[in-house]
Order: sequence, then C-alpha cells, then structure tokens
Amino acid sequence: MSIVPRMSVAELQKTIRGLSAEDRKVLAAIATRMKQRHTPARRRKLTAAMRAMDAGEKFTWDEVKQARAERRKASDG
Repeated sequence: MSIVPRMSVAELQKTIRGLSAEDRKVLAAIATRMKQRHTPARRRKLTAAMRAMDAGEKFTWDEVKQARAERRKASDG
C-alpha cells in the first residue's frame, strides 16, 4: 500500500497556477474525462454492455478495430 501525499486546495491551486498553459489544458482534459467516467449514465451504459456480453453478444478484434476507426473518423468531423 502506498501513501498518497495530501494537498490543501490552496496548495493544489498554487501548483496548477504554476503550470504552463499547455499543461493546464491537459490537466483540464484529464479532469473532464475522469468526471465523465463516473456519471450514472456511463455506469448504466457499461452495465448494459456487460450484460450483452454475458448473454453471448461478442465481437471479433477486426469488428472492434473497424468500429473504433469509424468512431474516430466521425469525431474528426
């Protein structure tokens, strides 16, 4: 078990202010992704996907790669 150092909110804010604009942008993106991962809607979607897999709905690796490529292409606009 590792010990995680604790920071006060003021210390954290000071540390963030000391980051470059690019690093703050990356940190904001990470925080947004973490927040989205823990939403009730995401948990419901994940639960539904797990139930479908347990029921036998599986995909080949090629199908997964194709779906990811299509999703990436759609998000790139």
